[in-house]
Amino acid sequence: MKLTYEQKLLVIEDYFKIGPSSTAIKWGLNHNYVRELVRLLQNNSLQAHGKKNIYTPDFKIKVAKAYANGEGSLRELSIKFGIPSNSIIIKWYDIYQSQGEEGLRNMKKQGRPRNSEIKSTKSKVNVDKLLQSEKSFSEYSPEEEKALKEELLRLRCHEEFSKKFEALAQDYLRKKTNK
Repeated sequence: MKLTYEQKLLVIEDYFKIGPSSTAIKWGLNHNYVRELVRLLQNNSLQAHGKKNIYTPDFKIKVAKAYANGEGSLRELSIKFGIPSNSIIIKWYDIYQSQGEEGLRNMKKQGRPRNSEIKSTKSKVNVDKLLQSEKSFSEYSPEEEKALKEELLRLRCHEEFSKKFEALAQDYLRKKTNK
């Protein structure tokens, strides 16, 4: 049974009101799962679905060192530090072992970059100005030449798409009028 964040809070509330066994029976849950929810709440690890934690490099180093020093099992450390997954600790530990503290300090962000983080790879060449200029083709810089080739390719694709679209539209109209 998958519980929403609000339902998990209600389970925890029942845990403190009526006890672990009665709560597990009332909600149809495993006793250990009920206790796990309470532990997560006590460690400030209980999160609404989809909420992502952002961990500082110093925190990652602290957790990796704790695991390296044998201060607890993966499960114990994940509960102690409020980390939702054991695999996160393993990843940090592996980086710590292979690259040291600097590896954890220089970790790249995971996932798709935000628009503000994306650097434009396109050249800042104004194609309209190039087309209006009196330069011969041999006088163009490599960036200007590339921009013109990209524009030519874009126009060819547009022309080919327009022809195919027009043919499809005519075919559609022909079929529609024949019915």
